[in-house]
Amino acid sequence: MKINPHMFRGYDLRGIAGTDLNPEIVEHIGKAFGTFLKRQSICEAVVGRDSRATSPEYAEAIIRGMIWAGIDTVDIGMTMVGTLYWSQYHLNQKGGVFITASHNPAEYNGMKFANDFSETLVSEGMNELRRMVEEDDVEKGEKEGKVEKTDVLDAYVDDLKKRINIEKKFRVVVDASCATPGVVAPKILRSFGMEVIESNCNLDPTFPLGTPDPTETVVAERLRKKVLEEKADIGFTYDADGDRIGIVDEKGGIIWNDVLVAIFAIDVLEKHPGAKIMYNTLCSKVVEDTIKAHGGEPFMWRTGHSFLKKKNQEVKAVFIGELSGHFFFSADFYNHDDGCYTTLRLLDYLSRSSQTLAGVVADLPKYISSPEIKLGCADDKKVGLIEKMSEVLRKDFPEAEVIDDERAGDGVRLNLPDSMFVVRYSQNGPYLTIKFEAQIQEKYDELKKYLKDTLHRYEEVNWSEGVNVESLE
Repeated sequence: MKINPHMFRGYDLRGIAGTDLNPEIVEHIGKAFGTFLKRQSICEAVVGRDSRATSPEYAEAIIRGMIWAGIDTVDIGMTMVGTLYWSQYHLNQKGGVFITASHNPAEYNGMKFANDFSETLVSEGMNELRRMVEEDDVEKGEKEGKVEKTDVLDAYVDDLKKRINIEKKFRVVVDASCATPGVVAPKILRSFGMEVIESNCNLDPTFPLGTPDPTETVVAERLRKKVLEEKADIGFTYDADGDRIGIVDEKGGIIWNDVLVAIFAIDVLEKHPGAKIMYNTLCSKVVEDTIKAHGGEPFMWRTGHSFLKKKNQEVKAVFIGELSGHFFFSADFYNHDDGCYTTLRLLDYLSRSSQTLAGVVADLPKYISSPEIKLGCADDKKVGLIEKMSEVLRKDFPEAEVIDDERAGDGVRLNLPDSMFVVRYSQNGPYLTIKFEAQIQEKYDELKKYLKDTLHRYEEVNWSEGVNVESLE
């Protein structure tokens, strides 16, 4: 089948609904993935979805394709993707598909594919699946698979309650940006005794407030305003499938997620002293500083939650965190990201430490950090652009520690004594990602001007498309 090959990305599939994707294409993808699973001796799979307009019909289509290939499926309906990963253990099924385009705009949809417990397809697996789809390399099962529908939410909450006991009752704002977590997260928080103020928790697949992305400044500012207005203890926001979170403290402070990696490192190292903590290349220096200060072993790896999960099979880190808001409590929960578990884990830590979130942050090393900035760059140009830029950055900062090996993966990070910056291309879409920080404002402004001027030299960069672009202006 002829398809848009750019839909198949480093760790999932994302395309424009009605253009790149339709029920026929999705069913064919289901046949290919079902065949892929059967060739690994996997005969069962869980299927879930987010709240996008096309997600119900795409879920039905992927199931049709998979049962054609002989895969028995369990449809758990609309939920957060962490619940799908959890349900693999609960239902003892290695296969899984979640219909979502995560934090892509409303016109997109896509899929995340699981082929083992807490394990999603990356790179080679995605390339093989693409080949199978394009070459019609599919095999009909000897008999059609069965379909079962079940609701796992109550069992999921029961399991969370066995793992976490929050003694303090927090006043919590949840801003779900009109996406899936709006009907799941408040219910779970209330079951733990929290007072929940719902904000934009109504479902609207058009995403009228913009893309549900907790790394966007506009989303964080909206949450900040609501937290202050409601005099809440903390605010949470999520992406469309609920595996990533964003937070605001009781004073309205926007806490970018690399700072949250540092906070969780403190918590985890109390239980696992001296353990290894993994984090991605985009994270602030505060993460390494904090891990070392609390006796842990820092380990940096390339950006991309599936790459980190895969690497952890070798590294055995007890915790993994990303700037984008993916968190993996591998030693205490499972080796996958789960926005609800992460939310509860932070409240549990604040309750046990008898501190406010602002108080915890105040004790960390201080860096002035940009948000995660995204600039438009076509899929067929972004890799070549990063290769060109890498050489320029090396020459312009001869004193820097340059990280452009497998730890960076898809970009370059430059560490300086009092600052750092990263430029990379995204695995998820047609854009570049930029992050920079410094200990003092003067150095921060200097890096900001340098990056702005340098990026403006390249015609491949589309400044009219992106996220948090104002942070470079």
